[in-house]
Amino acid sequence: MKEKFAFLSLFITVLLFGVLNGGGLYEEIVVAPVWSASPPTSFALIQEPGGLSLTSFWIPFHISANIFLVIALVLNWQNIKQRHYLLAVLGLYIVIRAATFAYFAPEIIAFQNIPPEGPFSPELAERAELWSTLSRFRGIGEIAINILLLLAISRQGKEISKRHKGKTGINGLPL
Repeated sequence: MKEKFAFLSLFITVLLFGVLNGGGLYEEIVVAPVWSASPPTSFALIQEPGGLSLTSFWIPFHISANIFLVIALVLNWQNIKQRHYLLAVLGLYIVIRAATFAYFAPEIIAFQNIPPEGPFSPELAERAELWSTLSRFRGIGEIAINILLLLAISRQGKEISKRHKGKTGINGLPL
């Protein structure tokens, strides 16, 4: 039973980080080029009340991903390979979150608080371009997290399959 919960926790972790990765790619490809196109006017896209609410997506999914990563790590601790993958994920995730809290979040909050009225600002355009460029490195790290998680779950799936080879459950279906 513990094995099933360990696998389930890892599966949910993979899904949550997959959603975060998809959201990051969408933001990088679709949203950031628009809000950074012509500041300060383009900042209206990320400003309340009429703009996108960035926190309503990111905060709940990161909290959920944090919780399930810890649960997956605890439940998979006995499996050395899973533990190594999950510790690598945790380490990379901490580095990305630290960069987010140190630079990305404060800068995007600053952009959200700049009145969108006024002429084009080259200084703001440079800051927005720097934010977008550096954020691509964050995206690479998030893709690496997903690869590590997929390696962990595929290895665990293979191990479960080996242990249950030839065993059948209800109606003769394989376990």
